[in-house]
Amino acid sequence: MVQTSATAKATCPNERLPERAVHALHVIESLGPGGAERLLYTNLKYLNQGEFRHTVVTVFSRDPHWLEPIRNLEIDVVDLGCRHYRDLGRGVWALWSLLRRVRPDLVHTHLWAADVVGRVAGRLAGLPVISSVHNMEYDSEARVDEGVGLRLKREAALLMDRWTARHGARRLVAVSEYVGRSAARLLRFPPGRIDLVYNPVDFEELRPGPEFDRGRVWAQAGIPPGAIVLLNVGRVSSQKGLIYAVRALPEIVARFPQAHLVSVGSVVDRTCVAGLRAEAQGLGIADHLHLLGPRRDVPLLLRACDIFVFPSLFEGMGIALIEAMAMGCACIASDVGPLPELVRHEHDGLLVPPREPGRLAEAVCFLLNDPVRRATLAEAAAAAPFKRFHPAESADRLAAIYRSVLN
Repeated sequence: MVQTSATAKATCPNERLPERAVHALHVIESLGPGGAERLLYTNLKYLNQGEFRHTVVTVFSRDPHWLEPIRNLEIDVVDLGCRHYRDLGRGVWALWSLLRRVRPDLVHTHLWAADVVGRVAGRLAGLPVISSVHNMEYDSEARVDEGVGLRLKREAALLMDRWTARHGARRLVAVSEYVGRSAARLLRFPPGRIDLVYNPVDFEELRPGPEFDRGRVWAQAGIPPGAIVLLNVGRVSSQKGLIYAVRALPEIVARFPQAHLVSVGSVVDRTCVAGLRAEAQGLGIADHLHLLGPRRDVPLLLRACDIFVFPSLFEGMGIALIEAMAMGCACIASDVGPLPELVRHEHDGLLVPPREPGRLAEAVCFLLNDPVRRATLAEAAAAAPFKRFHPAESADRLAAIYRSVLN
């Protein structure tokens, strides 16, 4: 059973931290616009700066999307300079040297390459390591469409993840119950050392302000006037299932000609981007698909959309869906993994089977045909996330895990 941080805290009721601030060193693959990177920034922002101080280490020299926001928190960021996975051995050496020099109290890792590098270097340096598990890409839901080559790579990644977790990680932090169960089963990690801490959502940053002109928002994004906007937020990759939303679009456009599918998120997977454009061209709806790339005005776009669609094939948590709900969007999501933990079907959103564009089109048209129902779902969605995903509460839970590990 995945334990909450409250359980972790109870294991050491007489815990006492050193008088000086605890130094937590966070290792992550890069500081791009993804959910794990956003999670790191939010945790750093809300963890008690009097009790903790932080250093952030990136494995790869990649997209610096969150670099300046983290530096604005007066936190040092160090880059190990790796450019490819074959550089990870050099990354272990560089991190081990850094750990020996700065001597943090604990190491907290995020994402596969950072997990491997951080666990090995932390073990060599004699430091406790905590790893946040954001996704279980080894699970059966993630492996349906993969070929032999990808399957072999995934098996090798699983073996490395499993070995370093069991021998180098003191605790795992799962971002959902689903991920916690998968980590226990696939990584063969003791369930009693897996803590559940839901991804926090910084609700303050989601508020777009009183000034709001829907027409201007979409005009500035290049969307035609009077469009019905079906919005998806997330990196463009096969995992996010956007291809099925594209395949649902002809049926939707036939009934609602003003419907447009708008994607916001990283477009570094050029193969997936090209596939989406080719599919839309072949279906005759290329003018109704808009890939905007990463943007910093996501709250405004959420506020301005008609329906939020989230057709993912698998997720660790689905933080973009939580943010859409918090912004009061009528949401349609895949019935996979942890998403039923977030959406109560027909109460604060709709769940549809993954990989079924017909069912997705049916759900979209149902809500477009019934504005009252759409508004009711949106209102219920807006109230749901505040109870479980407040960043201060998540930071308190994470701090309790840190204390438990140090004691």
